[in-house]
Amino acid sequence: MAGSDLDTQLRRAANATAESILDAARSDSERVASHSERAIERRRRALEELKEAEYGADARRAVANERHAAMRAVLMARTQVVDRVLERVRALLPAASMEERYLRGLGTELSEALTFVDRDDAVVRCSPALEPAVRKALSDTPRVRVEPNEEMGTGFIVVGAGGSVVVDGQLDTRIARSVSSLAIEIDARLQEL
Repeated sequence: MAGSDLDTQLRRAANATAESILDAARSDSERVASHSERAIERRRRALEELKEAEYGADARRAVANERHAAMRAVLMARTQVVDRVLERVRALLPAASMEERYLRGLGTELSEALTFVDRDDAVVRCSPALEPAVRKALSDTPRVRVEPNEEMGTGFIVVGAGGSVVVDGQLDTRIARSVSSLAIEIDARLQEL
């Protein structure tokens, strides 16, 4: 019986060892599986955050691009309105240059322009339609010559002796010099509507 007890003890010891090894293997397996699951979850969250950041950046870029496009369209529309208003103003200048209001102030404007040049031998160029009003305004300055010119637009140009100084008092030129401030004013008025 001694052999059979020994055999039984060896089997029990072998079973206990096997059970212990299996328990250790199960424990290691569960630990590895748990560790792997946590690592997979961390990696998944990191990828989701990365994708969200990429999508968020793409969305912000798309929104910014659309805002820029909308702003560009609004600015283009405003510019077109300002251009049309200025075009209309330029079309009205010939009639405005013959209105009583303009003609009343013509003498003062000519006097101011003549302060920049030597009055003696100065020349005032204007359109033939404006010539009588210019001559009337300059009646007290006989040394200033008046030269009507078909090519002249609205207003006048004062040329100093020898052509050294030119004072451009044409209405077209005044509008051109004032385009920036006029555009701002027109745009401000449009905003009020």
